[in-house]
Amino acid sequence: MSFENLKSTKIDRLNLALLTLFTFLSLAFAVFIPFFGVAGIILLPVPSTILITGGRIRDGIICAVIACTAVALIYSDFVLMPIMAILIAAISFLYKNSISKDKSKLFTISSIFSVFCGAVVLYFVINSAVYRVNYISEFIKSYNTSIDWAINLIFGDELISKYSSLFLIDDSQFRSMLEQWRNILKFIPYIIPGILIFMFSFISVINYAITSRLLVKFNINIRPFISFKDWDIPWYYCWGMILSLVLILIPYGGQNLSKILDIAGFNLLAIFGPLYLVLGVSVIWGLMDKFKVPPVWTIGIFIILGLLLGVTILILLFIGLIDIWINFRRLERRQLI
Repeated sequence: MSFENLKSTKIDRLNLALLTLFTFLSLAFAVFIPFFGVAGIILLPVPSTILITGGRIRDGIICAVIACTAVALIYSDFVLMPIMAILIAAISFLYKNSISKDKSKLFTISSIFSVFCGAVVLYFVINSAVYRVNYISEFIKSYNTSIDWAINLIFGDELISKYSSLFLIDDSQFRSMLEQWRNILKFIPYIIPGILIFMFSFISVINYAITSRLLVKFNINIRPFISFKDWDIPWYYCWGMILSLVLILIPYGGQNLSKILDIAGFNLLAIFGPLYLVLGVSVIWGLMDKFKVPPVWTIGIFIILGLLLGVTILILLFIGLIDIWINFRRLERRQLI
């Protein structure tokens, strides 16, 4: 082996070690940091994708397997980690296939979304088979038990009178308010499908945006993603939002039917509400760029808006909805991607 080949081999091994470490840290962040772990999921397939699309298929698989095995030894979930390794490899090969066949951005992102959904279904199926229980129903039962335990712990009978006097209401009114909160919290598991659909869609889009930029730096040809300030969605998506509000706000006869329609409505709202919220942010960002507002001022404005969270969400939702007709940024109408 020549010295040049030896040097190249050492560099490849160093790159593999660094990319494996990055994958491990991304997966650990996703597993151990609630909510913010989404950032780890977004970045998780990136190192293996760089290796596999660059022709280093074996190294890409090694990167995924070693990182997931290391986290499995810490987290002690020997079902989740193999699925995560499969997910990383699947997304990496998906990028390789899309690049070689020049697939559209929509095809690639939709495929990434399908891989995430498939991984969740596979996790539930394997857990149900291994432990011989309905994993979803057991999760809901455990969740409801935890809610009851937490409410009873925080708002015990001896504390009811103290809390009710604090809110200037009598005990019966406070108990009624607690029961409403209990019902709201117990309803949350039923809208998890809608939350997951939006979350996986968002993760797929951001993952493509980041991965495409990195692959271009490695001289790998992939269709670039559009700038955030130019994001747009078709006008007919508004029907999803309208249908969700109709199902939620209009009363229907029968308690069972009403609950089913409420579940459907809130799941649609969990999908389309955040979608138009993101679009509202994109509209504001695009207008700031159009009027040459300095980045420091743009960030400052968003920080101020963040302090008025409730009002800001309503305003951004409204802006996102009406932009499909008004077209504030005067964009040439096109898809989100």
